Amino acid sequence: MFYEAIFQPSDKMNYNTDAKRLAGKRIAVQDGWLIEDGPFKGQHCFYIPNSTVGWIPQCDLLELKPISLARWQEIDKSLGLNG
Repeated sequence: MFYEAIFQPSDKMNYNTDAKRLAGKRIAVQDGWLIEDGPFKGQHCFYIPNSTVGWIPQCDLLELKPISLARWQEIDKSLGLNG
């Protein structure tokens, strides 16, 4: 599934530079998996395909909602992470 959300990084996660640039921005993410260990154990996570951002715990995503593929591609392209 495809989602959009506002990325609000927490202090618990050690995000890289690409991720930190996205703080406060609306991002396009895809459905991930259930986190099995660490401070986010039991939470669902999401990710931005073809990026170096890595996984994002659901608690760092505000206003998370499902969207169409066309809308997802529009947001993803605007981020400029995938060439």
